[in-house]
Amino acid sequence: MIRLKLLFISMILVGIGASGSFAQTDSVYRLSLLQAQEFALTNNQSILNADLDVESAKKKVWETTAIGLPQASATISGSYTPKLSASIEDFSSLSSLGFWMFHADSVLGNISDDPTLGNIENPGMPEQTDPNDMKWSLNATATVSQLLFSGSYLVGLQSAKVYKGLSEMNRVKSRQDVLESIKNSYFSVLIARENQSILDSTYQNLTKTLTDIQAIGKQGFIEETDVDQMQITVTNVKTSLDLITRLADIAEKLLKIQLGLNIDAHLELTDNMGNLINSIAYEQLLLADFVIENNINYQMLQSQVKVSELLLKLNKAAYLPDLAAFYQYQKEFNENAFSFTPPHIIGASMSIPIFSSGQRNSKVVQAKIELEKAQNTMEQASNGLKLEYYSSRSSLIAARDKFASEAKNLELAKKIYNRGLIKFQNGVISSTDLTTIQNQYLTVQSNYYQAIQELVSSKNRLEKILSKNE
Repeated sequence: MIRLKLLFISMILVGIGASGSFAQTDSVYRLSLLQAQEFALTNNQSILNADLDVESAKKKVWETTAIGLPQASATISGSYTPKLSASIEDFSSLSSLGFWMFHADSVLGNISDDPTLGNIENPGMPEQTDPNDMKWSLNATATVSQLLFSGSYLVGLQSAKVYKGLSEMNRVKSRQDVLESIKNSYFSVLIARENQSILDSTYQNLTKTLTDIQAIGKQGFIEETDVDQMQITVTNVKTSLDLITRLADIAEKLLKIQLGLNIDAHLELTDNMGNLINSIAYEQLLLADFVIENNINYQMLQSQVKVSELLLKLNKAAYLPDLAAFYQYQKEFNENAFSFTPPHIIGASMSIPIFSSGQRNSKVVQAKIELEKAQNTMEQASNGLKLEYYSSRSSLIAARDKFASEAKNLELAKKIYNRGLIKFQNGVISSTDLTTIQNQYLTVQSNYYQAIQELVSSKNRLEKILSKNE
């Protein structure tokens, strides 16, 4: 019973790793393995989040791109000065200076023959300015700017695109992880249900046998010890059956969660475990070439190297100047307000880095070190992925051979058990002998289903590293 418990707990844990057309009638989901995978690709929360990350990354690219496009802004500001300074009030009195200069020039022109006098045009007497009109100001300013050159911006734009690529790779990886988990969990449920069915059948047969020998025991044809021993066997099988039933229910609930279904939804698996196992294309998998460039983990490592390269470029770009141009228009709504700002301004600015006491150089050296570390990590991971491929391939071969062996053992153990049961009913063997045969049968049965789980797991792992489970 302990072996059975460990087996099915391990089966369930295999399926926890990830969080189409299908039949749905009256809230009942009837799914084949392929349909379950298709359903998960559109409903699993991990994949949905990965899709959202891709959309967010696309917006991030545009956000970075927009930094180098024209920027426009407008401001409206107002102010009020309760008390003007004396100098401003004195300056405002100069508004009538033009009229007095004209008057003086006319007088001097009449009494002098100097041709340079008497030529100033009469400006008229200006309107008297109230100092209170100068206390308030209201203006609007519009500014348009354009970044002309920035090394950091160019590198940032490349980084945003790499970030988008990483998010897309993460989506692919999420899909692969979910598909692998769905296949493992689907088989876990099938194995649990089939084992449950066999144990139930065994329990029913043993219960009938127990009833028969109890009747025989009452007549004194067999010893009471044999009856008690059979009762222990029946109880042990019933305990194992109850355990498998509970674990099968948990495995099914986990599969629902990975599919993106409500945990209380009614799910029916339409594929047959035997047919699925027989459809495994062993030779095709074992003979497939491992192209490491197609592996998503390797692609993500390549992107990490690109990120390190861009970080190095970014720190080198700190030596380059930034150039920008702008146009500004300002409108003052109080004509009497005191302002020296012209309404139109066109300008350009350049920020030139000169001296940083070695700070920029230190950042460049650190970025070079991080790039070298990223390259070393990719090389190490490359060898690790190749080793994982050969290990997965070897595991599949071993699992295939073990499954074939355990299938034969199960067939033999079942024959031995059936014969032993007949012998016991005919009084040829004792209840102790039958219990030994029964335990052997249950052990072989447990080994058989464990072999199936190892076979499926190794097959799915090899498909994943070969990028064939998409």
